[in-house]
Amino acid sequence: MSVFTPGIPADDEVLMKPFFDEMRVIGWVEGETVFYDRVYGSDRMEALPRLAADLVARKPDLIFTASPPTSNAAKHATSAIPIVFASVVDPLSSGLVASLAQPGGNVTGVTESVVDSLAPKRMQALLEILPNVKRIGLLANPSDPGSSADQIALTPLVRDLGMTMVVANASNPSDFEKSVATLINAQVGAVFAASSIAITRRHRLIELTNAARIPVVGLNMPMAQAGALFSYGASLSDQVRRAAHTVDKVLRGLKPADIPVEAANVLEFVVNVKSAKTLGLTIPRSTLLRADTVIE
Repeated sequence: MSVFTPGIPADDEVLMKPFFDEMRVIGWVEGETVFYDRVYGSDRMEALPRLAADLVARKPDLIFTASPPTSNAAKHATSAIPIVFASVVDPLSSGLVASLAQPGGNVTGVTESVVDSLAPKRMQALLEILPNVKRIGLLANPSDPGSSADQIALTPLVRDLGMTMVVANASNPSDFEKSVATLINAQVGAVFAASSIAITRRHRLIELTNAARIPVVGLNMPMAQAGALFSYGASLSDQVRRAAHTVDKVLRGLKPADIPVEAANVLEFVVNVKSAKTLGLTIPRSTLLRADTVIE
């Protein structure tokens, strides 16, 4: 089977470790009962269609995708080979499945769309730490449904709070550093990550924003582990672990069309005290007590 991810090998192997671990637990031992054809996008979004076509030509039994861009590329490359996805915000609007209960095609998986945008909750947490922040930056991606939902949710909230939001789009890696520079030059008080590229480029994002002493509000635990001030979102490790069980069903003969899409139900609030100290910030005790994980 193929494992198709958008980032660089060293990074994506860490993110996908819970998937490989869970596959082993349920009986799929690499090199014995399963062989993985790992395909990495290396953050080159424009290369994903070609990479998807190449892996489809090798005729794997199944393609596991762990991001919206690789899921969409795989879907466009084949309507026959089973595809199981994880960490996709809205598989309906992106056309991956016909419905969550009855996917109807060759694609199913685990969606992180557990509720509406979590951006307001992230804003609430930021204001507990930085009550006087007046200008925020949004690192967005207009082609990403989750990013668009965050921007829609934040726009009236920012207005009602008397704040300003600067939006910089990062639809592909070539936009990334320019977009981050735009937010830094705008002297924002914090950067909200809303593009999946912020996950794959999380270490570089933290490097750039730390140099400007600007905190980052992350989408998930890997971002907080990389140095974001905090993150709040669906657990990526939970999603890929659960996706392993969907992969197991398909490998044992079930059709993706008949396997309902699961919705992620584990949310994580992760606070990075070490990053706060680096930025000269203090995390209120009330915020720390609510955190699921505190990184010292």
